[in-house]
Amino acid sequence: MTHDANDRVSRLRYNREKAARAEAEALLEAKSRQLFLANKQLSENAAALEHAVTERTSQLQSALENAQAASLARSRFIATMSHEIRTPLGGLLGMIDLLGMDETDDKKNELLEFARTAGRGLSRIVNDVLDFSKMEAGVFVFEEEHVDIRALVESVRALAQANPNSANRPILVKIQDSFPQIFLGDATRIRQVISNLINNAIRYSTDGPIIVRGTTTPHEKGALLRIEVEDFGIGIADTELDNLFKDFSQITNSLTAAAQGAGLGLAICKRILESCGGQIGVNSTLGQGSIFWFELAAHVVVQSGQQGGDTPPAPRRESLMGKRVLIAEDNIINQKLLMTYAKRMGLKPVLAQNGRIALDLFTPDDFDLVLMDVAMPEMDGLEATRRIREKWVGHSLPPILALTAHVMDAVEHDAKQVGIDVILSKPIPFDDLKLTLEIALGQSLSRRAPAAVDVSTAAENAGTICDIMAPDIAAELREMFTLEDLVELAKNYVIDANERLENIRAAYNQNDEQNLRAQAHSIKGSSLVFGFHDMSEHAHFIEKHTAADTPDIPATLVQMQSMLDDIQSYL
Repeated sequence: MTHDANDRVSRLRYNREKAARAEAEALLEAKSRQLFLANKQLSENAAALEHAVTERTSQLQSALENAQAASLARSRFIATMSHEIRTPLGGLLGMIDLLGMDETDDKKNELLEFARTAGRGLSRIVNDVLDFSKMEAGVFVFEEEHVDIRALVESVRALAQANPNSANRPILVKIQDSFPQIFLGDATRIRQVISNLINNAIRYSTDGPIIVRGTTTPHEKGALLRIEVEDFGIGIADTELDNLFKDFSQITNSLTAAAQGAGLGLAICKRILESCGGQIGVNSTLGQGSIFWFELAAHVVVQSGQQGGDTPPAPRRESLMGKRVLIAEDNIINQKLLMTYAKRMGLKPVLAQNGRIALDLFTPDDFDLVLMDVAMPEMDGLEATRRIREKWVGHSLPPILALTAHVMDAVEHDAKQVGIDVILSKPIPFDDLKLTLEIALGQSLSRRAPAAVDVSTAAENAGTICDIMAPDIAAELREMFTLEDLVELAKNYVIDANERLENIRAAYNQNDEQNLRAQAHSIKGSSLVFGFHDMSEHAHFIEKHTAADTPDIPATLVQMQSMLDDIQSYL
């Protein structure tokens, strides 16, 4: 090939390579430009996204703060409404009770009973609506503590039995021997459910006993507990069962209107059980009665019959006659109410208008009981209690009971922290307050001077007591109670009956026929529960006769006192 030809080939190759390089450079520049623009867009998108995330986070934080503020406001509203409604309502019901105690005119007493029934119905509605509102607001608190179902059911039974609407119907408790002595749960909520079921059984049936049963089966958590409350009322139709546990729902029957209510009781029970991992239901036969039940899996702390542990003693009641009580209360109506209540119970009351005055007046040796209102000016009841315990540390102090119209959850934790023994929710009826004070005093005296109990002696006495009861009643009671508990119940019966005999004597001397009949009616009912038929017949005689009918009432009282003394001799 010639030199010119070679040059030509070289130039062509050079030009092609030059063009290729130019094309590659142009392509690289285009790609670099695209990458630059993409990175720029990505940076802009990242900045926009970061801004959006920041803005959204701010919005969510603001929404969270607003929700928390709304929840706090709702909680405060519930607490305020609870206090503002319950305080005057408690005064209203208390004054009605006081008027009824002194009134001898049957027509006026009938009107007072109507007012009392309406007030109690309103109280139930207020409590149910407040509980429902707490659940809706998410401020319904659940605790985990040691629960003794036997003591718990007995306390509910005692209060329900004292209810005039119970018409002296027996409430029988049958707890299976294998039922755990102590298990973990929320005692307050379990008590609330059982109390609701028992009170419903009383309200929605007219005769026959109320039977409370407790059974247990093994469960991976420890034990599956089942509580049943049976009544022999009119029953519930199958078509009504689905609506029974719905909010603001009531079945329609002849007793519903008279019973009153907001239709929230069972709905609240359902929410409580479901929140604790349990369930609630009902088995009912129209025209024969119903069995309401609930089941709850629980961790067992102390098995039935197991010694030691934290098993609390059986409730002991102590007479209030002549005992001294310090009452701290700032509300004028409640002051009058509690002071009158205390005097009628046989207590010797001293009034403190606020917590500061209560702190100044208190010394351990001067009082057997303290009733402390929570909300008071200058110094509230919780602070006063804390300072009392700090000032008198190391001393044996009397029971301090808190009275509150606030939502119980709002004060329960703080009350326990300062050493409050019992918390009572206003309004509290006379009989409920009396029973609570008797139990608190009895438990306090047991702690101060515990008596050595010989189990064999208690068992021997229980057997003797059973021998003087009606055989069928004795057999039934022996199924429901331990021997020691039966002796304790018999002691409480004697204490109560002796007090009522004193009231009958006073009513007879004052020609107070209504009070005379009421006291006799109570003795008749409690005597029937223990199978003391002779005592029951004498009480029935007094209930059905007046001093104008027969002069034999004083002689009957002598016979009844002799019978009580005989029963006491066995104890």
